[in-house]
Amino acid sequence: MFAELKGLLKSNIVDITFISLISSKEYTIPCTLMDEYTNSRINQSDSDSIVCFRLDEDRWEDININSIVSYKVPN
Repeated sequence: MFAELKGLLKSNIVDITFISLISSKEYTIPCTLMDEYTNSRINQSDSDSIVCFRLDEDRWEDININSIVSYKVPN
């Protein structure tokens, strides 16, 4: 899942739905790794979490891969 999601984030805005590890609530947030939306680059390798830029709050988000319910590129 990590490699596929990272690839989508590099060229798209992706809606990621996940369960918060802190509150146990489900959230859907628009994220990306596209250069035109971020002010820096993150070099990350395959791991248990993915760091992406959260567009709705204009900040970086670290999402645990196991907490992701779904992800999709909106139409």
